Order: sequence, then C-alpha cells, then structure tokens
Amino acid sequence: MHTSTCLLVLCTVFFSCSDSNNFRQEPDTTIPLEEDKTNPSLIVNGDMEDDISMDLSTIAVSGVWSYIGGWNAKAAIVEQKENSGVNNSRCLAIIALDEDTDVMFAQKVTGLKSGGYYKASAKVKTDMIDGGMGANLCLDYLWAPTSGALTGSHSKWQDLVLEIDDVPENGEIILCLRLGNTAAASRGLAYFDDVVLKENQDLYIRTSKHFRLVVSQDLVPISDQLVDEWLANMDDVYECYKELFRGKVPFDGKIISIRSKEIDAWAYAGNPIQWNKNYIYESLQTIRRGDWCFGIMHEIGHNFAPYISSATYAWNWNEEIFANFRMFYALEKLNAKVITTASVVQADGSFESQEKTYTGSELLQLYKSETDNCYDRTIGAGRAVEMGNALCYCLIRIKETYGWELYQDVFEELYSIPRNEEQEKNMNQWQKFEYFLSFLTKHAKVDTNELFSKQELQVIKSYLSTQQ
Repeated sequence: MHTSTCLLVLCTVFFSCSDSNNFRQEPDTTIPLEEDKTNPSLIVNGDMEDDISMDLSTIAVSGVWSYIGGWNAKAAIVEQKENSGVNNSRCLAIIALDEDTDVMFAQKVTGLKSGGYYKASAKVKTDMIDGGMGANLCLDYLWAPTSGALTGSHSKWQDLVLEIDDVPENGEIILCLRLGNTAAASRGLAYFDDVVLKENQDLYIRTSKHFRLVVSQDLVPISDQLVDEWLANMDDVYECYKELFRGKVPFDGKIISIRSKEIDAWAYAGNPIQWNKNYIYESLQTIRRGDWCFGIMHEIGHNFAPYISSATYAWNWNEEIFANFRMFYALEKLNAKVITTASVVQADGSFESQEKTYTGSELLQLYKSETDNCYDRTIGAGRAVEMGNALCYCLIRIKETYGWELYQDVFEELYSIPRNEEQEKNMNQWQKFEYFLSFLTKHAKVDTNELFSKQELQVIKSYLSTQQ
C-alpha cells in the first residue's frame, strides 16, 4: 500500500515538471502495426496488452516478459502503464529520476535459425534522459549488440531497431528492453511498446569462399554477377595474405562477413568487417570500373594482424601501415586495381586532390609522393611529422632489393613470439621500429644502414620517439 502511494506521487511529480513532454497530453497519431502473416513476429505480447509481472526475476523465460533488473536496480521503478502506449494502449515503463541505473525487461526467444539474420524493433518514448545509453534494445550478454541509443526527451514514438546476426547454434536469444547499458548507465523515463522480432528480409546476402556480404538491399547498385566477381577477387586477396603469413589465417578460417553498419568510421576490421552504410553504395558503384576497393582490402589486411597467432606486437609500431603493406603485397601479386583519392603535385608546386587509378605496384607512387604523409613530403624532405605512408614506401623499397621472401621469413618468426603486453606498453614507436629492424637485418644479413640511410633514420627517430 505504501509502495503504491509513493509510486503515484512520484509519477505525478514527474509529469508536472515536464509539461512540454507530457506523453498523455498529445494526441497519438501512430499508425498501428499490421501483422505480416508471411513473416510473423516471434515475440509474445509485444504489444504489452497482456499482464506482465513487475517482480524481479533471475532469468528470462520463453513467451513472457520478465523484469530481470540489473545494476543499481533499487533506483528504478517499473510499471505496465495503462493508456500510455501506442494509440492509448498499454506499455512498459522504466522510471529512474534520481540516480543512474542499468535495468531491463527480457524475453527468451527460441527456435531461431542458427546463423540466420533477424531484426528487432520497438516503439519508444523518453523523457529527461541525460547521458549513458538511454533507452535501447539489446541482447543479454556482456557487450552484446545494441540498437541506437535514445536519450533526451521524445514525446512522440520513436523507432529503435536492432539487427541480430549472431544467433547461436541452439537457436536461442534473449531480447532486452533496457534503460542504460554496460558502463553507460542512465536516468530518466523510457516507455516501450510494439516490440517485434522477425527474420530480416531487407538484406542483400552473397557468399564466396572466404566472405559473406550482408548489407541492406537498397545499398547495392550493381548486379549479382558483379558482386560475385568482386567477392571472388577478395577471396584472392585473402589467399595472398595467407601466403604472406605462410598459412596463418584469422578466425580459424571461418567465413568473414562484410556487414553494413551505422558507425563513426569508414569501416572497422574484425568478423564481421563493419562497413559504414553511408559509403557502401558509392563504393560498389566503382566496382563497375574494375575497382577492387582499397578500403575493404585494407580492413581484410587488419584481420591478419599478429593476434591471429596470439603473437607479439612489440615490433608493430603502427598497424595502419602494416595493413596497407599487406594490401600492397596482394595488389602486386594479383595486378589488382584500386581507385582512390590522391594529392597530386601541380606545376606551380601546389597540390590538388584527384581521383586516380592504380594497378598493381603502381600504388607505390601514392605512398612515395601523392599523400600528405608520403615519403617525398616527410622523410625525403627531412620533416619529422606523421609519416605513415612514407614508412610503408620504405618497407616496399626494401622488398625491391631483397624480395618478399625476406618479409615472409621475418613475419614467420615474429608471429611465433608470444605476446607480452607488459613489454609492449613500455615501448614507444621508435623502439618498436628498431625491434622490427633487428629482424630485417637478421634475415637479410645486412647492416641497418643498407636498408635506410643515416639521414632517414634520424628523421624517423625524431618523429617515432615522440609517439607511444
């Protein structure tokens, strides 16, 4: 009785201090969901109309919503609200006005296709959510995939969407409606309604020997044949990287997905390789012109970093350089074509940004003289500034004298040395560079000064010594 009274007072105070976002005062014009009988929702009671227990539960079960709490659950009040959902129906509410919290409702879903693709969505309103992840959809495990975060105040229903690509072999997931998240707790109010989970039929999926392209259908402007040809080219790139590292491959040789995502970079390596959806359409367009896609080849290169054999990074002073270096190996071996932007010197000494096509080893020109951090504008000019492409050029120049076998020998030894993170964190980039040089000189059987001039080493040291 006392709990009910306190809850009523709390909700009254909340709405009186938030008149501009009073969900009850605005007419709800949300269009009701129409059931798609060919692809029905797999969530039970997604419209929240059936009674839901607000008692704290230790586990999620199939077919019902369970409140499983979370971090600082004492700060949260949970309710099944009447006349506050879509079109004045029922909905779930999580309220935490005084302290940050991270709590959730959950429902186990069984019978999914292992390796299948699904999409969860929900209608969500928020008020006074400040900081953290706010209202979101997620799966129930640490650092699980999460929908976009909804913070601030939204008096009209917003759509949150979570794409689920990692259904385990048992075909079970736990879908959560959450306020806050791991290391991203929040306070405020969140309403959830019309939760749906369906097979994701909006995807374009093509698979090759080593890769699976999984992107939204509207991001693909070319034919299946062209996509298949491009993926076959990426298979060849993968095989080249495997050759460079004498059989070592990432992820135990499993197929690597290339997945469209909303991210804050062009792409991220890993499995999946996350590809910023804003760049996919344009990138695939250039495949018509024979482009192999510099960016994706670069990310595949990252996947062959030392972690594939739990090896030392004590020599790897800049993984971006080595991703490009690995890519150059494949480009040269396959005589592949990439179309990218170059900074080309003009007759008056100025530089102009131009689209250029490089085939095979022609890409060396980009690293030597056609970017801001190329050799001619940094090391070659005696300038101790950021010099990533310049150092990539220097590594390739050594290959011109000693061949790729030198690097295969060096990488084979380096990838057999166990990782020592304590050692690595105490090394600056110059010390890592020197460590790498020691292996080059060992296997080339030459003095370091035959690989770099004294002037070059002085400039390189001046810069890398300042970088951790």
